[in-house]
Amino acid sequence: MSHEQLSTALTDLEVGEDPASTFLTDRYRDAVDALSCAFNSSRRAAVVVGEGCLASNYVMQSFISGLPTDVAVARIDEPCTDATEFMGRIIDTVGFTPNNMSLEDLEGIFTMFLSFQKSHRRRTVLCIDRAEESDPWVLDKICSLVEQEGESHTGLMIVLSGQAELKEILREGPLSPINTIVGNRVVLPGFTLAETKQYIRQRLQTAGKAGLDQLFQYRAITDLHELSKGVPDDVSALVNRCLETAAAEGIDLVTAELVHRAHEKRKAAADSGECDANTVNMRGFRPRQGRLVFQITGEDVRELVLRRGHTLIGRSTLCDLRIDSSTVSRRHALISYTADGAMLVDLNSTNGTYVDGEKIWRHELQPGQTIEVGGTRIEYVVEAKDHDHDGELAVSRHARH
Repeated sequence: MSHEQLSTALTDLEVGEDPASTFLTDRYRDAVDALSCAFNSSRRAAVVVGEGCLASNYVMQSFISGLPTDVAVARIDEPCTDATEFMGRIIDTVGFTPNNMSLEDLEGIFTMFLSFQKSHRRRTVLCIDRAEESDPWVLDKICSLVEQEGESHTGLMIVLSGQAELKEILREGPLSPINTIVGNRVVLPGFTLAETKQYIRQRLQTAGKAGLDQLFQYRAITDLHELSKGVPDDVSALVNRCLETAAAEGIDLVTAELVHRAHEKRKAAADSGECDANTVNMRGFRPRQGRLVFQITGEDVRELVLRRGHTLIGRSTLCDLRIDSSTVSRRHALISYTADGAMLVDLNSTNGTYVDGEKIWRHELQPGQTIEVGGTRIEYVVEAKDHDHDGELAVSRHARH
């Protein structure tokens, strides 16, 4: 295998990228059968636990593809930051548009959808990947959905997948109320040595590259299997790191020695904060917190800390920031808040939304800017990096009704 061919072999083998076809071992097929059995017996919930994301992804894909065609499937493949985002993604997946809806509205639409499914004798399956990474309020909402299904019998089945931490959350954490309902977990073991070889071979074939024996020495594969412990994500990442190292050094065959060096490089990258593609670790990252400072007539100056997701402003009692005034629409404006900042959107209000005196429809808020809704002025504040200025708020913003 030439240096040029080795370098080319990297093209379609990015870390974490799935092969075009799902990879199933005999034990993964048993897991798919277990989920299918749970579905056929009308279980409300099931849990799949494995190391890494790829194994559960292969099992979930196969389970979903084997469901009857009249089953509605909603799959949440990324963790949600709050219950509103979670419900919004569910109803978006089943065909509704969740634009600027409150959590109560989203829940109402999903309940209506489940009732429709039940009336037509159709089932619904909700699959939630990486469940252990979900916000506690999302986990609480999952419990509510499972418990409601026990009362309404609409045909909803919830399948949670994740890593070992998910078992702890079920045993003692936010999901403990449904621990007895989910029954036995479907546990996905790591690959055997034979399965690791088969998996790497399939990845290379899917990418249209050279065969396994042309790229790796036999001992290199056995050591790679031991170092990755047969976890599909780690096998994939280490294969990529080996090919990358070989291409960089002009080596035409991956040896056991190279596998160990690639493994050490990968460990060093993880220790230094570098992560493989698609595995960026955001734990410990804390963006500066945004908040709204306002005063409703007859009340003291108040603050509302912005949460990730949506903050609704308006006259309705369902709004996060409620302003009881005839000049304010029931759902007047919405702030979408992420780590990148805050976006203010006017919801076709009667009297408009203003920022620093200018009427806006959609506006990216900057710290210190003043929002005007009806006669109420609201200042958008972002805490200083050194926290020295927390609490130094101008109290000259008064409501003008």
